[in-house]
Amino acid sequence: MSSFESLVREAMLSQLRRRDPSLGPADLDRPVADLDLDSLDLVELHQRLETELKVKGDLRETAGFAFLEDFSTYFTKLASRE
Repeated sequence: MSSFESLVREAMLSQLRRRDPSLGPADLDRPVADLDLDSLDLVELHQRLETELKVKGDLRETAGFAFLEDFSTYFTKLASRE
């Protein structure tokens, strides 16, 4: 796992635990719908990843992500281009 991937996973897990402290690394492979995340949760996750990685993502694109892995892949690619 690259350093960008690790950073993305840690930031995602930290943000998700704000909503539900019982979530762990295995939950990062689950669909967004299974975690009962609403649109505000996803915007906050997006913003957290932008801040942590110092990148600018497209909310219109990430709004359609069905899996948390989609966020990880998207933001890892953005960060690796910087």
